[in-house]
Amino acid sequence: MNRIGLSLAVIAMIGTVANAEIKSESFGGSASLFYGTNDANNGDIFNKATSIGNTAIQLGGTALVGSCDTCVKLNYGVTGVSTMGLENTLVSGTWVNHTNGLNDGVWIDTLNLAFNPLDGISNTAMVVGRQALATPMVLTETWNIAKNTYDAAVVVNNDVTDTTLVGAWVGRSNVAGGSTVNVANIGDGYSQFLTPEGAYAFGAVTKLIPTVTAQAWYYIAPSTTNVAWIQAETEVAGFTLGGQYGMFDAADNSDGNAIGVKLGYSYEGIGLGVAYSTVDAMTGTSAALGFKNLGGNQSSLYTEAWWNYGYVGESDTDTISASATYDIKDVADLGLFVTMADNGTSNTTMQEIAVTAGKSIDNLDVTLAYINSDFDVANQDAVNEIQAYFTYNF
Repeated sequence: MNRIGLSLAVIAMIGTVANAEIKSESFGGSASLFYGTNDANNGDIFNKATSIGNTAIQLGGTALVGSCDTCVKLNYGVTGVSTMGLENTLVSGTWVNHTNGLNDGVWIDTLNLAFNPLDGISNTAMVVGRQALATPMVLTETWNIAKNTYDAAVVVNNDVTDTTLVGAWVGRSNVAGGSTVNVANIGDGYSQFLTPEGAYAFGAVTKLIPTVTAQAWYYIAPSTTNVAWIQAETEVAGFTLGGQYGMFDAADNSDGNAIGVKLGYSYEGIGLGVAYSTVDAMTGTSAALGFKNLGGNQSSLYTEAWWNYGYVGESDTDTISASATYDIKDVADLGLFVTMADNGTSNTTMQEIAVTAGKSIDNLDVTLAYINSDFDVANQDAVNEIQAYFTYNF
């Protein structure tokens, strides 16, 4: 299936149900304000020149098309971003790219049809259209005030006991330039995903082995890249153990492997964790992709940094990370996250320390963060950053 085929499929389905009964099932949204400030390049914290800010409104919901609960569902969502004049007083940059400079921007981030193509025969669901994805190598990143989504066709089957089978075609993402840019470029319009033909993903997630969740994925971008991913995790008596293995095989011989392991422990609101990952040194033009989100920059490796994402999944990189969290009941959720990534090719390191505090007050979610980032670059000091996240859900 190509991009045109997907568009025609959506149009055909919408035309089929155009005169059917449409009943709203759910509707909601959120309003957010994100702010960040740092002292990079000898700047001052809380100075307009070293600060970024954004507001966003997200609205969306689900509607039933037809008169039964098993009918086609229409999922929709729209996101609007604005600086609300912040750039005139408090900030000089934004979290996401706006349509023209700092002008307000609005785009559809979700528009798909969900249905059972084998109703009454098989426990199979299909989602066709613009949607969020959650797979190891193609995922919707949630760190930003707006999320990256994809034009895709996804089939999910649960006929096998304790097992989910997934097949997907991914066409475009709302990240300008595809997988080679930062997800901050959301809002610039949709771009092709890796190749004009899109990419294919096949996966299986199973809990057939007691206490173990295992998954295997294979991604095909025609004439460009093939990636395999295997992952298994278990939790016993408060201890969590996980392992990951990735294999990258590109047409330009950018071959390589990635390994990740983690160990965690939780008890009465306290969580502790350590992780290690290593990515082979790879050559060729496709090596720049590494084991990072093919539709963004984050990695699904256990060691991914809290803020300075994109380093962990790079070619020839070893990373260690540690975390400690504490849920103080009715007060706040506290977190400490430490990451050190060492790139052998460039002989540079990235060290990050992030301290967070979060609290939900009725429908309002608040998170405050302090981040210290130290890059092994000549004549560059460590950067201190303060961030504040406010989201009201309705």
